[in-house]
Amino acid sequence: MFIFPYKNASASAKALGLGLGAKRIKTANSRFKGSPDKVVINWGSSELPDEVMKCMVINPPAITNVASNKLKFFEAMLHFNENNDDGDWVNIPEFTTDEDQAADWVDMGGIVVARHKLTGNSGEGIELMEGEFDEDAPIAPLYVKYMPKKQEYRVHVANGQVVDLQRKARRHDVADEDVNWRIRNHDNGFIFARNELDVPHSVSRQAVMACKAIGLDFGAVDIIYNERHQSAYVLEINTAPGLTRQTLEGYVERFKNWDAPVVFTPAPAPRPARVRAVFAGSPNMFNLAR
Repeated sequence: MFIFPYKNASASAKALGLGLGAKRIKTANSRFKGSPDKVVINWGSSELPDEVMKCMVINPPAITNVASNKLKFFEAMLHFNENNDDGDWVNIPEFTTDEDQAADWVDMGGIVVARHKLTGNSGEGIELMEGEFDEDAPIAPLYVKYMPKKQEYRVHVANGQVVDLQRKARRHDVADEDVNWRIRNHDNGFIFARNELDVPHSVSRQAVMACKAIGLDFGAVDIIYNERHQSAYVLEINTAPGLTRQTLEGYVERFKNWDAPVVFTPAPAPRPARVRAVFAGSPNMFNLAR
């Protein structure tokens, strides 16, 4: 078993390699020779060298590419929901690519997350839109309707099963005025914790369904839980998550026993020319205007 990291300096890929006793493949100038009997864990890369593609790849690059792009990911979730006949679907917030629609949501009293970077992480490229605009709405490739949440979770899924579950908890070393409860990341005063976990069943179920929807073998799914709707909503999936202690141990154990991976083959998600407003909850609640 080998690991191909999205960058050579990836600390999580290094930790996983040490835990598995697996060699990491250099992202450039590698002498690695691929063959069908070799297994490569793709750690977050949207492109793989030809030699690596000769192997059995866990998390193929085309699927990782969908997961790493916020718009492609939401479109894939919508496509899965529209074409899934077994009654299961992935809940995601409303989203649009139309700045006028985003401005309308704000005018109606809502809050909109403008995502200026589709492949950003840790809140990179996020701008919150609320109140009244003195000028035109900001131009962004994606707008997501902000949904209040009681809790936010990270659910690690591998081979169709939950590996680990964490809650985003308030850091006590950060002053109250520096904490951002809307965008919960480390810089805004939050850490991953396992204490006081009382997690609704739908959180884990939505995480597994989100990976299934795009065919991911593994990923760390970020999910919010809305108390009013009594529902969990998927925000994104990280295919090269940070790994420490229990989370690392969970992945190591899962990969060591990766004899027969669960393979999902969903239909490819077409990219709509223009999405004005969509809602990917119940298929009966779709409101599409393209």
